[in-house]
Amino acid sequence: MELRQLEHFVAVAEEQHFTRAAERLAVSQSGLSASVRALEQELRTPLFSRTTRTVRLTEAGRALLVEAERTLAGARAARDAVDAVRGLLRGTLTVGVEQCVAGVSPARLLAAFHREHPQMELRLRQEGTSSLLDGVAGGRLDLAFAATVSPAEWRGELMP
Repeated sequence: MELRQLEHFVAVAEEQHFTRAAERLAVSQSGLSASVRALEQELRTPLFSRTTRTVRLTEAGRALLVEAERTLAGARAARDAVDAVRGLLRGTLTVGVEQCVAGVSPARLLAAFHREHPQMELRLRQEGTSSLLDGVAGGRLDLAFAATVSPAEWRGELMP
């Protein structure tokens, strides 16, 4: 059993669709199917109930999903621990930006950040000021580039 097989299995379980899971992972559908099939053969049981229209987890698949997610999280934590010792940042930075932010070039700043920290995955969300501030306050966004708002519009504290 390989981590990549578990990643493939989890993606199919979450998407409930082989094609969408393959697209999400940027792999071929045939390769994804072969990976899942090999995992099923190794475990000697079907993990999915398949029809021409649906893909559903079997009881064995549901049991494996819990452990696969835990295993993948453990593998990420192990990689992150080693990277931390090496002084590398790893993870995801979710950034919100308005369509027009005067005097700031988020693309330039994020490109510079990515050059310094190539292991960081950057996710960009374009929203309005209020949504951006709510996103930062609610933890959905790590930071946001937004226009200045009046204190009445902001329901939290500014974070450095």
